[in-house]
Amino acid sequence: MCAIFGIIGQNEEIVKKALNLMIHRGREYKGTIKNNKAVFGFNRLAIENIDKNIQPLKINDKLFVFNGEIYNYKELIKEFNLKADTEIEVIAALWERFGVDFVKKLDGIFAIAVFDKKLYLFRDEFGKKPLFFTNNAFSSDINPLAKLIKKEINFEALSEYLAYNSSLAPNTIYKGIYKLPAGCYYDGKIKRWFDFSRKEKNISKEKALKRTQELLTTSIKKRLQADVEVGSLLSGGVDSSLIVAIASKFKKIDTFSIGYEGFDNYDERKYAKIVAKHLGVRNFDFVLRKKEFFDEFEVVLDRMGEPISDSSFFAAFALSKNIPFKVVLSGEGSDELFLGYRRYEEFLGFFDAFLPNKKWLKKYLERHPEDIKEWEVFRRFFADEEVFRGINETFFQRQINKVLKKNAFKVDYKRFLKGWRSFDFTYFDLKVWLGEVLLMKLDKMFMAHTIEARSPFLDRNLVEFVFSLPEEVRGYKKWIIKKIALKYLPQEIVYRRKKGFALPFYEWLKGENELKRIIDINRKSKIFNEEYLKEIIKTGHKRYKQHIWALYLFSRWYEKEFL
Repeated sequence: MCAIFGIIGQNEEIVKKALNLMIHRGREYKGTIKNNKAVFGFNRLAIENIDKNIQPLKINDKLFVFNGEIYNYKELIKEFNLKADTEIEVIAALWERFGVDFVKKLDGIFAIAVFDKKLYLFRDEFGKKPLFFTNNAFSSDINPLAKLIKKEINFEALSEYLAYNSSLAPNTIYKGIYKLPAGCYYDGKIKRWFDFSRKEKNISKEKALKRTQELLTTSIKKRLQADVEVGSLLSGGVDSSLIVAIASKFKKIDTFSIGYEGFDNYDERKYAKIVAKHLGVRNFDFVLRKKEFFDEFEVVLDRMGEPISDSSFFAAFALSKNIPFKVVLSGEGSDELFLGYRRYEEFLGFFDAFLPNKKWLKKYLERHPEDIKEWEVFRRFFADEEVFRGINETFFQRQINKVLKKNAFKVDYKRFLKGWRSFDFTYFDLKVWLGEVLLMKLDKMFMAHTIEARSPFLDRNLVEFVFSLPEEVRGYKKWIIKKIALKYLPQEIVYRRKKGFALPFYEWLKGENELKRIIDINRKSKIFNEEYLKEIIKTGHKRYKQHIWALYLFSRWYEKEFL
């Protein structure tokens, strides 16, 4: 787990300055290497092969560097009889044999750069490791690249941010900086090397249950692979608790939780304590207070790089700075794979719903518009449009048009819909909610304190198996995960109501009169429609809580970067 940076040309000073900006991603070693056409740089967080610092790697005139973990590199050495000891040497050896297809042999989390006559970039199938690039440079973080361009807002990306809490690859918030989409490589053009498919198999619920447990257990064991201690995040919810329960069978595991002073409805520490006591593991909990939230706001924005409007970034940042380990496990992916969110159940109801007079109802809704998500969802249904457009959709298109006025772009959501009924929910959210938001939270906020976060539910073999299940077997409300969890955990944990990794941002912003900053900053940027901003702020959390957070976070980021 590291930082990588490279540039076409001979400017080694630019590379060194970029590595200094990303020193939080790896403090144990810093190195550069070059040929006559490019310079590659590397900061290291040592997790395996701790005494071997050989990145970036140069073989003849070819350059190699990567960020991440290749879980199967030892197996690849044996399978292909490679003369290699480390992950980067395996990557180089496979490149020589297979060219761009080498990436298909890898099981891991990675962002890889190769210079072989020209630049090649590769990103893992989930997008767990970030990789940004311009026409002549690449980086693990966006900030070093932003110093090489004239900074301008990409308004197409801003529309995506309002819709989905983040820009969508290949867009970033800056014109001229791109991010490589998950499962893709770049050789002058963006090309796909992997995507999930839907090939249904005939399998019983009993066999699905057994196979899921086997695959999850294998995935967890794989992610315990390290020459350093491994801990785990623990909310007391079923997903993180199950990971700890299985992991603790193979390795000593300490767990880490966070809470909020005076806000019991957001605080899950008591449940984490119940789980830790039941499993016989140590739990360490920490408190995020309002003062710390505001004091560190710009630090979090800086580590975020581009605005991503999920408030749990701040909780993750506060938690990670208290963790003394280099590796932690986390429970992302279970809700998306096994339809754990309550709203999935609501969307399922639209598939086979039948209503006569749909055209009349559509006209009625259009004559009586409401600025709420429920109105928009029913309008789509009556208009025979795609109802589901992501679990984290915030501003719908009409609201984007209203708040951005002349700078609004139509957000392309259709590329994430495959016609797979409920499996569209999973595919869409793997690409958008997980890929662009939650996995970036894990990488950016934990790497802010030089920690690698690993997500056992997001294992390619497990995810491909889930995509092969019949809909009635996969079901919803995570019944498979809960059945497995009952073997390890008390019923009160398995079936308790889901909360989510949230924090009381609205209460803190309102209590400190911070919401007016949205208006104040907009009067300088002139990006948003002020009258609509005032309407959103006045109505507040009853209708626009997430909208307010997206506007506030973007405003603070814009102020920091442009004013």
